[in-house]
Amino acid sequence: MNPKAVNTPPISRRRVLHKFTATLTMTCAGAVRAAALKPAGFDASTLSRENFLQVLEPVAQREGRLVFYNFAGTLDPVWKEGLIPRFTQRYGVKVEYHNVRRDQANQQLISIHKAGMPSPVDVYFAGGPDNYALLRASGVIAPFNLSRLLPNLQAVPPQYKDVVFGVDTGGAWPIVNRNQVALAYDSASLPTAQVPTSFDELLTWAEKNPKRFAITSPAKGGSGGGFLYSAALHFVTEPQARKALRDARMTNEQVVRWARDAVGLDPLWRYLTRLLKVAELTNGNADTLNLINNRQVWIGTAWEDQVMTFVRSGQLPPTMRLTLLRKGMVASGDGLIVTANARSPAAALLFIDMAFGKEFQIWKLEHHASRSPRSDIDAATVVSADAARFMLPQAQLDTLSLLPNWTVTHGLQQVFEDNILSRL
Repeated sequence: MNPKAVNTPPISRRRVLHKFTATLTMTCAGAVRAAALKPAGFDASTLSRENFLQVLEPVAQREGRLVFYNFAGTLDPVWKEGLIPRFTQRYGVKVEYHNVRRDQANQQLISIHKAGMPSPVDVYFAGGPDNYALLRASGVIAPFNLSRLLPNLQAVPPQYKDVVFGVDTGGAWPIVNRNQVALAYDSASLPTAQVPTSFDELLTWAEKNPKRFAITSPAKGGSGGGFLYSAALHFVTEPQARKALRDARMTNEQVVRWARDAVGLDPLWRYLTRLLKVAELTNGNADTLNLINNRQVWIGTAWEDQVMTFVRSGQLPPTMRLTLLRKGMVASGDGLIVTANARSPAAALLFIDMAFGKEFQIWKLEHHASRSPRSDIDAATVVSADAARFMLPQAQLDTLSLLPNWTVTHGLQQVFEDNILSRL
């Protein structure tokens, strides 16, 4: 998901850090390193799509247990209700499940890997590929080319499994959950005919209706960052600046240095300065939706899948609707990885392959608006009319869904906080 800032249950930090501390005190790093390098029970060099199930299923059953980390709290039911029961029933492998905060999980896994210890997690739902460079450089990602190995990834096009949003992941970070930044509104408070259809119309509307538009702070939620980057793609017209917005090779530090002085970004900063004077800046994606639910605001930035989840759970009314602004808004996606030195690598590979299976992908689309990366799933034909009410119209997605660059977005976010928010 993308870079989603979500409220997660408080189990993870205490339990994960406790497990980490206990492991450190129970054994020396040398002994654990030796254990981590023991054979996995199968020869990875001979593994292929053709022998995938035959080789891995008996090994996974001997492993008997898999540990899964989920960074996105809003997708909790996708895993707990959708995938894990299917996986356990099919393979007889128990799944230990944890919601985690991504930055804390990253640091835990990096520290443990540096100590030469077995990974405390086998499969990590670790967000978008903006997280890839950090974990790859730290050696946390197992060197499996999942793109070529997993049978169900044959139905996934290269842009979601090889070079993802401009980042070459070597096939190790396939996107299992596609999502879309949008504007969410309560049609009972704001009739669809009155909803702004462009960035300029949104500013005009917000100035006539102060504090009725909510923008998630880009530092607190991905829908705000997605809105920021979408606005940049709309307002930045200077050729070199537009080229920089799409540059997937820049680091966050390089983006910040460029964005602080780039004259080509001035139209973006002027727009956001005016908009924020009349908008409600919220502390997270869920906070924005809660304000809409309480009718304190009428329209706000959102993720498509989170809106569906909130509607299904009764946290939003059935009058909720979604729309995209003209010239487009960015989509995103989140990936699964096998961790290096996983204790149950066979079960991990089977778990990720099942996550890309057609049956599960259709289920999560219907129940949680979690868009599928598979090319053989057409939302218009597999989603019920009831679910479609809370999803974006396919015609909008076909014409107004844009590719993200989250590294550039994070850099713009820092400059936005320094140059815009600090002056309001």
